[in-house]
Amino acid sequence: MSQIYQVSQGWRRMTWAGRLLLASIVIGLPHTAVGHDLFTAYVQHGVHLTVGARHVDLTLDLTFFEEWSARERLAMDTDGNGRISRREVETYVKQLAPRISRQMKLRVAGRELDLAPLYDPEVDLLANDKVGPGHHRLRLFFFAATPAGMQAGDEIVVEDSLWPKAKAIGTLQAEGRDGATIETKEIDDLVLASARPDEARLFKFRCLKPPPANLAAPKTSSASPLKPSSQPRIRSQPLPAPTTQTIP
Repeated sequence: MSQIYQVSQGWRRMTWAGRLLLASIVIGLPHTAVGHDLFTAYVQHGVHLTVGARHVDLTLDLTFFEEWSARERLAMDTDGNGRISRREVETYVKQLAPRISRQMKLRVAGRELDLAPLYDPEVDLLANDKVGPGHHRLRLFFFAATPAGMQAGDEIVVEDSLWPKAKAIGTLQAEGRDGATIETKEIDDLVLASARPDEARLFKFRCLKPPPANLAAPKTSSASPLKPSSQPRIRSQPLPAPTTQTIP
């Protein structure tokens, strides 16, 4: 199992140096020279899991720092003019979609769920359309049917094989709806490392209280089911950063 740098409920295990360094990256405080140099080769994987009676929603918020943002920006710039247009971003997203679907999995109590895209991805160039080192964000949306018989104590695992050669920073958020309670799982060691090419990064959650089974039946409605949008969504404003626990 590959190791990643996760932000979860295990704050008490961090050293003060680790807390300050993580805060400078995740919360957006000014970067120190050491922090800047260290994280240029990383991609931040913000994983937000929501469990309800009918659906499990999974949102991945990927932030690409200098090195990997430069690579992806170069891939977007198909006409080679050094600027990234809306049409080039749309083409880039459409080319990514099949690979992204293959590289994400969701398991509950060891059982793989049928994970499907909910909406088309959102790309945020963070007010910089130039090719070269920078930051940008890619937000991905998935959902699956909540499995019948989910029990307290069940482990929920997100398997993430996106950009396997890039080093990773992981941030976790858990949300329960319809009476469910979900928590992120702690890790013993905080290690900055990249996933091996043949292994997925594992983001783990735990079900403390499942949603009531009698809420899982779909309600009769004339409304059409949710469908993915027909075009990639490109944000002109920065996406909100994941919420993290306050560092004392």
